[in-house]
Amino acid sequence: MSQTPKDTRSAAEKARHTASIIGSLKHEGYVPNAEDEAIHQKAERGEITSEEAIAIFRERALERERKALTRKRPQPG
Repeated sequence: MSQTPKDTRSAAEKARHTASIIGSLKHEGYVPNAEDEAIHQKAERGEITSEEAIAIFRERALERERKALTRKRPQPG
């Protein structure tokens, strides 16, 4: 029994979409790093889904935001 692939886009379509997404992220201030690239590559190889990659990035962003808010709060005293 064969299953249809999860993503039916051609390699060219995937590359175009990826470039568009990265371009949008860079416009918003995203700076690529090795850890982020590893997650993108896992998604490209099909080891994780796009939704899983988005969830990873979302959780990391929330953690950065929590840390930033903690630093900005005045220390009681």
